[in-house]
Amino acid sequence: MSGVEAALASGVLKTAGGKLVSLIASEFTSITGVKKDLCELQGKHQEISRSLAVVRDRALGSGTQLPWVNELRNVAYDIEDLLYGVHLEAEKDKIQSDGDKQPIADYFCAKPKSLLFRCKVASKIKAIKVKYEKIVKQASDANIIRNNLQMDHPARSSNTRTAGEPSMLSNVEDSKIPRRDQEKDEIVSKILEPNEGEDGRTVVSIVGLGGSGKTTLAKQICHDKKIKENFKDMIFWVYVSQEFDGNKLIGKLFEAIIEEKSDLHVQQKMLREISNKLSGKKFLLVLDDAWHQNKHDWEQLMVHLKSGAVGSKILLTTRDRKVAEIVKSRHIFKLGMLSEAESWSLFLKSSGWVEKDLGSEYIKVGKVILNRCSGVPLAIKTLGGILYENKEISIWKAIGQSDLWTDESIEDRVFASLKLSFIHLPDELKQCFTLCSIFPKGTKIYKDRLISQWVAHGFINSMNGKQPEDIGSGYFDSLVKVGFLQDPTEDWMTKQLVCKMHDLIHDLSRHILQDEVVTCPPSNMIANHTQRCRYLSLTSCPEKVHRNSFHKAHALFISGGNPKFDKPVKKSSSVRSVVLDYTEYTPFPQFTLKFEYIGYLEIHKLGCTKFLEAISSCWNLQSLHLIRCNGLVALPESIGKLKKLRILELNFAYDLDSLPQSIGDCRDLQSLILYHCEKFRGIPGTICKIKNLRGLHISPCLFLKQFPSEFAGVFSNLQTINLANSRVFQGLPSTLSCPLLCTLDLSKTKVTMLPPWITTIDTLECINLEQCSELVELPKGIGNLKRLAVLNIKGCTKLRCMPSGFGGALQARSGARPAPLCLPYNT
Repeated sequence: MSGVEAALASGVLKTAGGKLVSLIASEFTSITGVKKDLCELQGKHQEISRSLAVVRDRALGSGTQLPWVNELRNVAYDIEDLLYGVHLEAEKDKIQSDGDKQPIADYFCAKPKSLLFRCKVASKIKAIKVKYEKIVKQASDANIIRNNLQMDHPARSSNTRTAGEPSMLSNVEDSKIPRRDQEKDEIVSKILEPNEGEDGRTVVSIVGLGGSGKTTLAKQICHDKKIKENFKDMIFWVYVSQEFDGNKLIGKLFEAIIEEKSDLHVQQKMLREISNKLSGKKFLLVLDDAWHQNKHDWEQLMVHLKSGAVGSKILLTTRDRKVAEIVKSRHIFKLGMLSEAESWSLFLKSSGWVEKDLGSEYIKVGKVILNRCSGVPLAIKTLGGILYENKEISIWKAIGQSDLWTDESIEDRVFASLKLSFIHLPDELKQCFTLCSIFPKGTKIYKDRLISQWVAHGFINSMNGKQPEDIGSGYFDSLVKVGFLQDPTEDWMTKQLVCKMHDLIHDLSRHILQDEVVTCPPSNMIANHTQRCRYLSLTSCPEKVHRNSFHKAHALFISGGNPKFDKPVKKSSSVRSVVLDYTEYTPFPQFTLKFEYIGYLEIHKLGCTKFLEAISSCWNLQSLHLIRCNGLVALPESIGKLKKLRILELNFAYDLDSLPQSIGDCRDLQSLILYHCEKFRGIPGTICKIKNLRGLHISPCLFLKQFPSEFAGVFSNLQTINLANSRVFQGLPSTLSCPLLCTLDLSKTKVTMLPPWITTIDTLECINLEQCSELVELPKGIGNLKRLAVLNIKGCTKLRCMPSGFGGALQARSGARPAPLCLPYNT
């Protein structure tokens, strides 16, 4: 584990290093003592980073366990925790002293708490230095650390792409795997066979190792032309997972088949609607990743699927042939491993390399590495993505010669490939990846929410004026590129981008963290255990949770109901993000107010009509997400005190009437997202004070007619206006200016025309006016929009003609060829 531990610690120090540099240069640390100590800490930070680089590189060729590496990782965490705290205290004092012109030194001298904090910082830095020196002195291999600090390591090529490069996904091809075409055709033929099984259904199963491509093949089958023609719109997908819960599976079936959220309905109604939808119709249902071996439980589930017509099929994927037999599969297909040639082809496809661009030595070493992957697609694709980022032959050789490959079983070699991929993941991505371990297997991960959690944890250091959300989007794309996150698709209800983790990748994330991620803490948490717990993920915890669980925890994920604590939760400065995925409507969780530095709060099914005024005490809150809070009528005026709030999302808050006037005081607000807040009537005029606003999403809404009269002036950063399905909305103000607007979605609204200022926006790429039945004309200068790629006017029945010169302008921009900018519309 030494190499993996060193890699994780390197990732921790990477993010800490960015904070350290900015803090040393800040006015806050110019106060006597702190800047000097931080400069000394910077020296230790660099020394530890070099030590960890040595360990990581040596670990590739040796399986030797180095006990002191774990201690170095703990020191790295201490540094990161300290700098995170200093950074936030600097921001807190900046907020509190906003507008105060007195010298900062005088200001802090007048505040005893600040002086006390400064002393604590100096004391913690000294403790870190002592701890590090003790590790160096006592470790049996201490000489290796110091003697090798000056050794040359394989340097990363200057041609290596940065993790945040936005083009990461642009060249990602379809995930189709070589040799699966023949297997797909065989399975498709069996699915289309007319012979009927029990109750008119036939079960066809795909069996294979984890990472062999079962899910990918199932998707290829669902997209097959013959399958689509045979089952039309009756193809459904349900992720089963390792935890077989009949009630949860019924909910998943309901969401897949009826396309509504299950938590709004009782089970009997869901079963009735499932039966009605399937009745007399031929369907294909994919049950992905099945593990359960209880025959009775499967029979109980299958009962609910018996109303379909003859010819209905169930396609099941599993690692265990016994599961396929228990569900009475008529056909069982066992996936084979890829050949050497097929593995090489997949490697080139997943990495983006062209064989002629690789030298003979790279090809030789690359094929040695692929041979160790044993023909398992997941291992090949993951290493392919990593090796594309590391075109240094010394690194390729080190990976190929690593002792991590020595295990004989294919499963162990596959896992070894994933560990090697993590070791060579760019340092800035390592903590971003391991945070995903907090989600249970099979969880739908929302891209924007995940990035907001990275920001709250301080994993993203802004650079060159770029917004952290933009940098985080590049990080997300990079993790997709190497296969650590998979299948980015739009959520069918909110249209937000979601992804998932492969089960083996999820196992990797928890393997890396070891006891740093806790899924059900014992009621008698001992001190050593609480020191190690960084991520707390509670999916079911019948016993009372010890309040010390939060002592060092940075992230908290709870699904089910509110946990019960042995004693009242103490104030904590460690917790940075909280996700409460309640299954029943639950009162506001008061314990979250104890988390002084909380930066991200997401609550599902909050059972209250008005949000607590006390939320203003969470001064560091940057992202607030309230999901399915049906009874919530209003937010408190105190929300204006959240000066760092960047994202406010209310999702399925049906009863929300308006936002408080104080929302205009949230000057850092970047995104305002109101999905399915159908009773929402109006935006407060104070929103015009938020000049940093980048995204405005209000969709759908039944009562919003227009923006307030104050909604005028320049929104210099606004990039997206989404008012889709706001069915009575009548039009945008004529005095508005959005010079950076990229996307305007007014589909299914009552707009009659667009204001002239629309034609002056050089950045506008998409205008969606689909089914704007009252639209009568478009502005004359719309043909001058240089970047306009999509103009959707389908269903605009009152729009009889395009502005004069519109077609000519398009042809001039597209080299005398018609540009496909307009979708057909009814006349």
